Amino acid sequence: MRLLVYGLGRSGSAVVARAAAAGDTVGFADQRSEGPDIDAALALGAERVVDVVSWSAELCVAAPGVSIDHPDLEQLRTSGVEVIGEVEWMARSLPARIVGVTGTAGKGSVTRWLADLLEAAGVDTVAGGNIVPALAAVARPHATWVVELSSFQLERCPTLRVDVAVVLNLGVDHLDRHGDVARYHAAKRAILANLGPEQAFVFDAADPILRQWAAATPARLLPYATSLAATGALRSELGIGPAASVHLHDDVLRLGDAALLRASALQVGGAHQHGNALAVALSAQALGVPPAAIAAGLRAFRGLPGRYDVLGSLGRVRFVNDSIATRELSVAAALASTPAPLVWLAGGVDKGADVRVLEGLVRERVSLLLGIGASGAALVDTVGAWTRAEHIGATDGREAMRQAVRRAFDHLREHHDGSGHVVLAPLAASFDQFRDYGDRADAFREAIDALARELADHSNEMVTWTPSS
Repeated sequence: MRLLVYGLGRSGSAVVARAAAAGDTVGFADQRSEGPDIDAALALGAERVVDVVSWSAELCVAAPGVSIDHPDLEQLRTSGVEVIGEVEWMARSLPARIVGVTGTAGKGSVTRWLADLLEAAGVDTVAGGNIVPALAAVARPHATWVVELSSFQLERCPTLRVDVAVVLNLGVDHLDRHGDVARYHAAKRAILANLGPEQAFVFDAADPILRQWAAATPARLLPYATSLAATGALRSELGIGPAASVHLHDDVLRLGDAALLRASALQVGGAHQHGNALAVALSAQALGVPPAAIAAGLRAFRGLPGRYDVLGSLGRVRFVNDSIATRELSVAAALASTPAPLVWLAGGVDKGADVRVLEGLVRERVSLLLGIGASGAALVDTVGAWTRAEHIGATDGREAMRQAVRRAFDHLREHHDGSGHVVLAPLAASFDQFRDYGDRADAFREAIDALARELADHSNEMVTWTPSS
């Protein structure tokens, strides 16, 4: 096989390594002239390709970060070369039982949560895809693969047939890539394109678009609901009773009529995690895991770093890190899960998010918005019509974060008797001031630590930092 890998990075590099180990003739194309991944590919014997058509590839695996209509990829398709993605390539290469997890928000947490639960239940499991690591780096034959699937990956999976398809929600994201919401949702819907009656579709019954998708697929329907209204919609639109769904009632997570555990027993914070837990439970049940093991796995998960992580309290002010919340759905979940009064820290590289959909939550809960980064000033202009909003103009990311944390703490002391929450939920990417969302989260923690030291050294009042357990 002459395999061309277009774009390295985490995904492409994993494909190069696996294909080279299998004895394929591997070429790679990348717009960068140098880098450690390029050095690694060359060391494995891969050939650097400049003219992608004349290299005569039999198949091209393109990295998800490369636009689907990139001119080089269009030339390859015109010349008769099929262009697919890493996940599609792996699914064609090895036999496996596959769970595909997608949605606008929460897919990383659900992927890791389900994989951990399956491993604890004795199932041979690997997790990969959009989540670290790349699937090609860890996939084993005949294992259960739990794969986080972004819209970028799904648009390159023409024949992928997962055994369990999980779609958590549909919001707005990546309009700079897809052009409009309809195309973005169409990319997500590709996860259902090849399902038959033997496959299962796990979905949130509260989403009317997902109910439409459910009505049109031949797959076995496994809906979940966190409200009576959603359960009613299941009955009226799809003819499905509560025994086929998972629902939340009286603080109890239930699998059909059987209670699993109390929602308050979950270690992950935020009401949005209830729905994620239900999706995990249904998926595990579809894979044959018994209820006791499902309950144990739900209870054991502590969440992923940067996902609504309550860091601790400085006096009576609690700090919440949700640095990965860059979409409206994620930010709405963070704000809805946090008691008022709260100070909201937001801003960075605008991804096309519409902050106006958050107006009700902002008016209800946010006492102060502090805008940082490239989109900070624009957020302040819009949100300032609903609540107090201030721009932190420091161009250095860590300095901006230090100023924001100090201003947030002072605001809660001045206006709310020193009590409330400070929530980092940026509604924007991090690359203007930080390496990534993890670096932004680290800056948030560093700013809190610096404030705690300052108060300990110079304050006349006793203010103690208490980290969360």
